[in-house]
Amino acid sequence: MTGLRLGLAALLLTIAVTLQLSTFPHLAIAGVTCDVALVVVLALGLARGPEFGAIAGFAGGLLLDLAPPADHTAGRWALALALAGYVAGLARRESFVGPWATAVTVVVCTALSLTVFTATGSLLHDPSVDWSTFGERLGIATGYDLLAAVLVIPLVLWLMRLVVPPGERRRVLS
Repeated sequence: MTGLRLGLAALLLTIAVTLQLSTFPHLAIAGVTCDVALVVVLALGLARGPEFGAIAGFAGGLLLDLAPPADHTAGRWALALALAGYVAGLARRESFVGPWATAVTVVVCTALSLTVFTATGSLLHDPSVDWSTFGERLGIATGYDLLAAVLVIPLVLWLMRLVVPPGERRRVLS
């Protein structure tokens, strides 16, 4: 991994978390907003593989856990997004490519991350966890994330392709 790739990933995650916590709450449906940080993590996992996706997920989740107005135990989003980034990277490793495969990856990873976040909250006796509305929240989150993925994933994949080390560029071009 190059420092440029890490820097780009950090910048993208910072922008995503900032948008998610400042702009998207105004567009919430039933208290559910678009999880842009998750979509960026999935794109990074699809671009660079499971290890990079897990690291990006942990970093993005930790940003979400620590940024105000965090009202939950720190580490819950870090775990959820690390697992989602890893799964997205596995989809890349298995050559699970194309628009339909990407959509399935987004749906699976949205369900995984929201389930892990809710389950860890339940285990930690978080009073805000409500399993009775989980299906509704999952449906809204999946729809939002699919809409965001249409714009975000191609952009992140393109940006990550631009940041290729000189030695790798020759192999890619030849």
